[in-house]
Amino acid sequence: MKIESLLAEISEIYRQAEKNRLEKVKQGECFNVFNTIGLRTEEVRLHSAFLAELLNPQGTHGLSSLFLEAFFKRLGLSNDYLDVNKVSQDIKERSIGSVTDKEGGRIDIIIEDGKHAVLIENKIYAEDQKNQLLRYYNYGKDKYQDGFILIYLTLDGHEPNKCSLGNKKFAFTCLSYSCEIVEWLEECILIANQKPLVKSVIIQYKDLLKQITHTDMDTNYSEQLLNTMLKPENVIAVGEMLSVQYDWLNRIISKYIWEPLRQFATERGLNHGVDNGYGESGFWIYKSDWRRYGVFVWTDRKNDWYRMYVGVSYFEYPKRNEKINKKDYQKLDCLKENPCDGWPYGWEYLRDDIMNWDCDITKKIVSGDVANYIIEKFNEILLEIEEKKVIML
Repeated sequence: MKIESLLAEISEIYRQAEKNRLEKVKQGECFNVFNTIGLRTEEVRLHSAFLAELLNPQGTHGLSSLFLEAFFKRLGLSNDYLDVNKVSQDIKERSIGSVTDKEGGRIDIIIEDGKHAVLIENKIYAEDQKNQLLRYYNYGKDKYQDGFILIYLTLDGHEPNKCSLGNKKFAFTCLSYSCEIVEWLEECILIANQKPLVKSVIIQYKDLLKQITHTDMDTNYSEQLLNTMLKPENVIAVGEMLSVQYDWLNRIISKYIWEPLRQFATERGLNHGVDNGYGESGFWIYKSDWRRYGVFVWTDRKNDWYRMYVGVSYFEYPKRNEKINKKDYQKLDCLKENPCDGWPYGWEYLRDDIMNWDCDITKKIVSGDVANYIIEKFNEILLEIEEKKVIML
């Protein structure tokens, strides 16, 4: 009964928090312009562009180098690390030449005065590229012999993979949106106190970052939850529940996502398969006359159900990793990303608010929102294949 009592207590806390949230929506406190115009996770069009504008001493914010100096302070740099009067205006998406194993590419953000530089590789959901950080490090070393700093910026501050480093060791700094950038933005809000429009936009951007980094939980709500869970009479029950949290999530996914997809496939007369193994995992459908390909919802990180995407790939596991000649690629219009090895018809991430299947979107999973979205995408893909008479290799 202890677990049942705990769940009842937590449910009451949640109901009150949800009531407060709905009241905020009613008052317009949840309005966010970046969400409204669909730029929530646009790495280049929003995040790199916005950060570059704030860091630019000649930016339209009208606050000269104050934002940049606050950023330098967090990096342990002096205000005069760069000559702000000589900062190049070629700040965002700077091309540094054709890509080879050792050089070239496109740097997301670069603040430099010809002698010193801060190079920022910005990652929201994009994967690391081969030798990417190594190429940028080599550029900094060759171009800015008086000194440079290479920053790897991600949502949670994780390390780059060995592929990006080219299996080399060199200096770089990891920063996170969830911690360092949000804290810097809070300082920027204070700096912009006399610029109400600038301040308002920065506040909205900071709120957006807290949403996409899952750090926007109401402080009072989280404190109530923690205090309830830490009560002596509840500690053992909490421990018991945490011990099965991953099994619980997997069963939620199986019941509210895989099962509706199975029903959809059966109703459409389609074959289907599901892979709940380690590493990669997902669900796929295919017609009997398709030779090897199926329509997939998939993740390369089954351990945390992260970055789910849809596309067309092999449904025969031993052949799924085979490469196809690029001349045989057939891009489907309904998929945003271009064909690549293993996905010769294209692919795309799920809607950004349901891309990561974790406890934060349980409500959307249980309500059927996630399964319905996937079914809609499956239908779009199937319809285009049928209408265009796409040959499934």
